[in-house]
Amino acid sequence: MRDGKFGVLALQETHLTQRDVDVIHSLFGRRLKVLNSPDPINATAARGVAFVLNREIVDVKDFTLLEVVPGRALLLTLKWHAETKLSLLNIYAPNAGAENETFWQTLRTKSQEGEGLHPDVMLGDFNLVEEAIDRLPMREGPEGPRTALSELHTLLGLHDGWRVTEPSTRDYTFPQRPSTTRSRIDRIYLGTELLSRSFEWDITSTGIPTDHRLVSVRLTNAAAPYLGKGRWTMPLAILADQNFVAEVTTLGDAALRTALDSTLPGLRSETTNPQVILSEFKRAVKERARKIQKTKVPKLQAAMQRLQRDMKTLQTDPALDECPEKQLRVCAIQE
Repeated sequence: MRDGKFGVLALQETHLTQRDVDVIHSLFGRRLKVLNSPDPINATAARGVAFVLNREIVDVKDFTLLEVVPGRALLLTLKWHAETKLSLLNIYAPNAGAENETFWQTLRTKSQEGEGLHPDVMLGDFNLVEEAIDRLPMREGPEGPRTALSELHTLLGLHDGWRVTEPSTRDYTFPQRPSTTRSRIDRIYLGTELLSRSFEWDITSTGIPTDHRLVSVRLTNAAAPYLGKGRWTMPLAILADQNFVAEVTTLGDAALRTALDSTLPGLRSETTNPQVILSEFKRAVKERARKIQKTKVPKLQAAMQRLQRDMKTLQTDPALDECPEKQLRVCAIQE
């Protein structure tokens, strides 16, 4: 969440107990706040949905939480900017077809009966695809659950944001290892106005071991002030460069000696003193770090971009459904 600068993370199939949440808060409570809805019968065995809030981005003091369906649907309403609020419905739908259909019907009924179920965002694991293009091999989900889900998001005025943004792109969030079958069952639905102010829709693999990929989007508030890029920070990965570390050590030793010498009687001046020497040392380290970053990062980015181009070419190939070799290549790139 820190590296991606995510304000809110929606998790499904969490299997978290209150004790687990307390442990997380004891370790990361200064940065994160976890809002959990466990399975009411056995929290560690099944289901569970949770929101994780980034305290550095989100106001965690003013929010409301509603367990619509414990362990399955959790509604969070946040203060966004000024008087604007944002409501998010975190979904973990049942896998079985009949239960999946009933689940959407239950949510629709709750919305129609005025239980405050009118989210700006609906996101999570839907355990269902609405279009054949969202599955490999291509195949639509069962009609009953599809119709029930469609009726729900039509009632709520929500749209599959990634599909609207990428109308013909094939990408998947759930690779069923070790087979080549995969599907886009994890989605984010937005209202029309919010969709027009969304950007950077993405489906990415994470460094955390999981059988699902991460779906993300950035939302803008029309009333929010412009925020710049912020101050530059040195990438932590650069510390693995032994040449850089050795060079910084040499610079530091030299700066320390110069600073100590400047404290001797008669040697301190406006241009030669520990404060100025420290500032010059930090400036020199920053310049060297940026120089190395310019040589190393482009190579890594170029390699990643080549893989992304290869995957896009494969996923838009009409022969993908009939070619196991191409399907395996897609799997390998995503891994």
